[in-house]
Amino acid sequence: MRRGLITDIKPAPARSGRPVSEPSHLAMPSFAEPHLHPDRAYVGSPRPPRSLDDAIEAGARPEGYVADTAAERARRLFSTLLANGATRARGHVGCHPEHVAAPRWEVMGEVREQMKKVMEIELVAFAVLDTLTDREETLRLQGDLSMGRYQLIGGSPNHDSRPSESISSMMELAVRTGVDVDVHIDETLDPARLLMDFALDEVESRHLEGRVSFSHCCLLSALPEQQTRSLARRMAGLGITVNCQPRTNLILHEYRVHSPRRALAPINLLIDEGVHVRLGVDNVDDTFCPFPTADPLEVGYLARLAGHLYDDFRLISSLSDGRPALRSGERADLTLVEANTLNEALSLRPGRITMKEGVVVASGSN
Repeated sequence: MRRGLITDIKPAPARSGRPVSEPSHLAMPSFAEPHLHPDRAYVGSPRPPRSLDDAIEAGARPEGYVADTAAERARRLFSTLLANGATRARGHVGCHPEHVAAPRWEVMGEVREQMKKVMEIELVAFAVLDTLTDREETLRLQGDLSMGRYQLIGGSPNHDSRPSESISSMMELAVRTGVDVDVHIDETLDPARLLMDFALDEVESRHLEGRVSFSHCCLLSALPEQQTRSLARRMAGLGITVNCQPRTNLILHEYRVHSPRRALAPINLLIDEGVHVRLGVDNVDDTFCPFPTADPLEVGYLARLAGHLYDDFRLISSLSDGRPALRSGERADLTLVEANTLNEALSLRPGRITMKEGVVVASGSN
């Protein structure tokens, strides 16, 4: 490595006639976490959620977001991810109507600035509670986006009262301000609530190719295969990235249903059809997910276990924003895991060393 780049990759030479010792770490590209909710992290939950709607209802209560500790909790989340091998992360920050909750970008923006030397953090304005269909709130969002307070616009239109209008408003804001889009979409198993077709029409009509990510896409697991492949081909043609969150999607859907559909987007089918797929941690110890871990290797393990993502290159690529292996000439952002194989790393989740531009920025055991 030199000047922050990987200059060459070659076998280590034997020294003084002795054989090269067995490697102690598995080297791979550093992780890029595509989907977090840092303003909610570590608030805790009185019990596991019974459904997505149940989690939303619990999260809307005062204890679902504690303003006084938001910065501390967000720093803890990003620092944990850094220690676990991530050098990039994207956080969805709750963006409510002003009469419901105070803006959260000030706190999250401060954390982003504090950590910029060790981690690249993108913030998504996660517009909820019909924010995107309220004229005054939309104008406020446009101002925040234009000033660079957020790097992307997003929302959860399936849970707005006018879903199609919310999608249109989101895409129009992206056109006006130049930011990209990351939308929670079809986070449901009800085919009657499918929004992806409409969203794809909006992406195409507004010429947003390559600038949009779809998160969750749970409904793709419940549609007929032919329809799913047709949607996947449309996504691939428009350069859509799908962010899949195995942990929360497995938790939040089909509670106590006999022979449940597990709400996991069909990862291999999407990749086969040319869609870029990324794997995300999502919620950490809050009303949506009661587990306090924030480890990309755990997400990879679940994708391999529940999503049959057996191909090593596909799995590493999905954890590292499209980097399936280390290559000379690329930036020296590395994760060194104390393991001999990827399966060993995924199942044991051992200690690791995180490097950014050739410099160690975190190390230790998980």
